Amino acid sequence: MGILKSILVWITYLLTGGIFLVFIIPVSLLFLPFGKHKKVFSHFLFGYMKWIVRCALPFLQVLKIVEFTGAEKIGKSGIIISNHQSFLDGFLVMGHFPSVPLIKASYKYNPLFLWVAGFFDFVALDFFPAGFFDADKKLRKHLKNNDLLYILPEGTRSSDGNIQKFQSLAFKIANDTQSPIFPVVLKYSEPIMSKSRESFIFTRKVNVKIHVLDEIRPAENENTAKFIQRVYSTVVSHFDEIHF
Repeated sequence: MGILKSILVWITYLLTGGIFLVFIIPVSLLFLPFGKHKKVFSHFLFGYMKWIVRCALPFLQVLKIVEFTGAEKIGKSGIIISNHQSFLDGFLVMGHFPSVPLIKASYKYNPLFLWVAGFFDFVALDFFPAGFFDADKKLRKHLKNNDLLYILPEGTRSSDGNIQKFQSLAFKIANDTQSPIFPVVLKYSEPIMSKSRESFIFTRKVNVKIHVLDEIRPAENENTAKFIQRVYSTVVSHFDEIHF
């Protein structure tokens, strides 16, 4: 039963995603002014992500949002960060809070995204010095334009369910630009689409709780390392307090 449901979920994802791409992109290219496409495509994508986690997955008895608090705490500009437990984290966050994500550059070479990657508004990160420098420059430009960014500071999904060490990029930029960090804490009742293969077999419905915490701003004369530790401690402490 779990395997059949998993196949149905992936068929739904591919079919609806295909319909979205086949219709939205050509229609937008035909009727939108030049230069407006990335923003518009991305907003359609956020709507699709929200539909997946709010409608499709609950209907298929795969995932249900059972608690969502603090949504009003997300500002118009700054950096959203969240812990990284599941492939669905981005769908849950960006579906509700449209934002420019920082993603691994390798994703744009995935066959599913290769031909459409350039249509969407995101910042790609290559894991070498020039790649970090380029991503840093682009993220700062977005903040200067008062955009909302989304960065997963762990860099990859947790392999054991615990929150891993935060990388410095988001916090260094926030500290330098005095931008707020908006922490989002996600917790699932059991692993789903995590690093374990078993979590991609949907045998029963998984519940998820989403808590948006108060914004955290860099303190005066606070270095990046201390800022990271303060945000990390806040996120881990709240994560440990969430129970099912």
